[in-house]
Amino acid sequence: MAGIEQTANWTNATTLRGIDTVIFHKWRQRPSVGRTLFNVKESSQYREHSLTAGGVGVMQQVAEGEQISYLSNNEGFLETFTHLDYANGFRVTRRMYRDELYGLMEDLATELSLSADASEETLLANHFNRAANSSYAGADGVELSSAAHVRENGETYSNELSSAADLSQTSLEQALIDFSDFRDGGGKRLQIQPQYVVVPKEERFNADRLLQSSQTPDDNTNAVNPVKGIVQPVVWNYLTDTDRWFVLSDKQDHGLTLYTREEPWTDYEYDFDTKDYKVTLMFAQSSGWTDPKGFFCSGQA
Repeated sequence: MAGIEQTANWTNATTLRGIDTVIFHKWRQRPSVGRTLFNVKESSQYREHSLTAGGVGVMQQVAEGEQISYLSNNEGFLETFTHLDYANGFRVTRRMYRDELYGLMEDLATELSLSADASEETLLANHFNRAANSSYAGADGVELSSAAHVRENGETYSNELSSAADLSQTSLEQALIDFSDFRDGGGKRLQIQPQYVVVPKEERFNADRLLQSSQTPDDNTNAVNPVKGIVQPVVWNYLTDTDRWFVLSDKQDHGLTLYTREEPWTDYEYDFDTKDYKVTLMFAQSSGWTDPKGFFCSGQA
């Protein structure tokens, strides 16, 4: 894109294609935390549905000649993902197109890409930011972080600490213990392993000390740090609560989902009356969770 600011030397179409290149180059380079944590799926329709299914529990002992019992899954919870459109754009005036010398058109293209990136990250992080907000309930009727989640067999379970706590050696160890008790709708253990501790920027250094130190960071005994290597710290600048933190499993073991109906795409046109050029960027998506298992919260302080 060297020389894009010298617009007088470019044909109209080439300049606009150049802007297009800048937008997508910046989009592909972005460090997306949300897509690292969420299951990303493509969608080819207006909305998507997901339905959980309960497990059948552990097997029963069968005596010689005894008939096997045939069990059926409990029907689960239906979640609907309705895709929404998001867009932004900018206008290149005729005078800017003719006389601009400082690369502002390229800056505008970069800004448009950053706007799309910030929008997606905000949308995904909002599920964490609203995790304890009962106004944002999931398919089982309660919020993402709750002590009253319902399994398919009607039993309840919790995916948050019984007493909200700041991130520390003690609270993290308790969260990892509680995390190991996730069960399916039939009551059997799922053996989901924790993968990430997700923290806001304010907890970055605290998380590093807790998770990266070879010895326990809370005292001077030089005891072995028991949580080192179990989970990885992930800092998400879009988390708004300065002391709430989360434990997540690998993607395949939790239900946080991002459906992309349309990946970001650009369009541009020439305005005959003003002689300006207009550039837009749009995408369509929806996100949420199909199942809260594999997601654990420090609780609402």
